[in-house]
Amino acid sequence: TVDQCTSVVERLLSSGKSSVAVDCEGPLLGRFGRLSLVQLATDDDVFLVDVTVGGPKVVQPLVPLLESREVTKVFHDCREDAALLLHQHEAGLTNVFDTQVAHSLWLERQGWELYQASLPEVLRTFMLSTYRAHRWDELERKPINPSRWQDRPLAPHAARYAIEGVAHLLPLQKTICRALGDPGGDLVIQRSSQYVQYSHLNAAELASPDLSGLRPGAPLCAMLAARRPDAAFFKLNHSSLTGRVLEHEDLRDFQDLQPGDVASCRVKSLSECQQFVHLQREGHGELMFDLRKREMRRLPSKADVDRAYPDRQSTMYGFGRAGPGAPPLVSEKASFREEKSEVIHKVGKRGAVKVRNTSIKAPRQASVEPWQEAMPRERR
Repeated sequence: TVDQCTSVVERLLSSGKSSVAVDCEGPLLGRFGRLSLVQLATDDDVFLVDVTVGGPKVVQPLVPLLESREVTKVFHDCREDAALLLHQHEAGLTNVFDTQVAHSLWLERQGWELYQASLPEVLRTFMLSTYRAHRWDELERKPINPSRWQDRPLAPHAARYAIEGVAHLLPLQKTICRALGDPGGDLVIQRSSQYVQYSHLNAAELASPDLSGLRPGAPLCAMLAARRPDAAFFKLNHSSLTGRVLEHEDLRDFQDLQPGDVASCRVKSLSECQQFVHLQREGHGELMFDLRKREMRRLPSKADVDRAYPDRQSTMYGFGRAGPGAPPLVSEKASFREEKSEVIHKVGKRGAVKVRNTSIKAPRQASVEPWQEAMPRERR
């Protein structure tokens, strides 16, 4: 009830606890989803807030706790939860520690490829004994059908999943912080703010569940969720719509993104089932990967290049110009040695002027002695 929720929140806020684990369940999460259950957990207790029975009004007493800056809220992948709480119940999230973000940060420290891990995988990595003791392998093999969260009474398997999904978040937070050497978790909280801001993504571009107005070329912001060599998938803050890129030429434009990064895109096409939208990155065909900065950069246009590097005349322009109409350059002599005139103005013995012969002379042939003329040419 509302009174019970108010009592629990007042108790948590007055207890001086620094962290509270939170999770949400429902048939459809996200901005246009429907909330069925909110789970809260401390080191000693687990509280289940039944929104299906109590109605949206039971969520309002939780707002002071969710928006409190003194209490850290520990989630695992809070993106769809944050969007649902904000747009359906006007409850914003602040000071969030996301264990999925913490796991990605740990992978980054190890120098391994980043990916978005599920809660069971994070438990296997950092708390293997807890994973085995609580038989999380059974929960992985038998996932809950989202529509079953509306059933009342709640099925035992679903109730167990709801409790287990929030009860181990606080011990997991402490274990990851020790592994990262960050006791307060400040770095993870800072990185998790990007997950919280996801709730505002495409709020104007995808204002309603109806996709009939989505046309090719429409601008969208997309957060990378998963990537394979032949495909990439994006979250769009739309409960029923997922972005994807399948073409090799389009995938090259996203090579600088890591899971959780946001990129500006354009709609390429919408699938017939209206569950997937094919995306191209903004500036497709004009992008280059900057190896030094490790990011995609837009190639400058010809106008930008001309503006940065304007055409200029040669530094030799006009050199040697004698006057109007004269050639701009004067060819120089091949040699600067003093040339002798072809006519030598010198009177010879008989008074004739000597003239220098500048024509090419034929090579002189070897003379043949008279006694060699009778010999065959081969024996000479």
